[in-house]
Amino acid sequence: MNRNEIIADIHRRREQLARACGYEAKKLMDYYRRREQERDDTSHGLVSYSEPVSAEKACALREEPPHQPETP
Repeated sequence: MNRNEIIADIHRRREQLARACGYEAKKLMDYYRRREQERDDTSHGLVSYSEPVSAEKACALREEPPHQPETP
């Protein structure tokens, strides 16, 4: 199996899982959490449980707007 076949298989399986979860992120994360709890080896987690960041902390303030190229 070459690299492209492996990548294609990953994309195919990810699409199947997303479709099964109705393309809802919460359902997908719940699925991964259940899978993680079912595993015997918990040394490597599948899902990161970080605290949500408030909008004020997540935003970055720019002093200047990004440079726009001049149009002819």
